[in-house]
Amino acid sequence: MALAEHQQGRTVEAFRWFERNRGACGGSGLYAEEFDIAQRRLRGNLPQAFVHAVLRETAARLGE
Repeated sequence: MALAEHQQGRTVEAFRWFERNRGACGGSGLYAEEFDIAQRRLRGNLPQAFVHAVLRETAARLGE
C-alpha cells in the first residue's frame, strides 16, 4: 500500500502505511508468516524474505 500511495503522489499516506507496516515486525525485527489475532502475536516461519525485500524497496523509494 505504501508503494501504491507513493506512486500516486500521496506522500503522507505512503509514510503512514510504511510506518504502520514497519511496526508490525516482531521483537527480533523480522516478520512472520501469520499473525494470531486471538493472542495478538506473530506466528509461523521466520524470516520471510519477500516481505523484507519489499520493505527495503519501500524505504528506498520513500527516502528519495
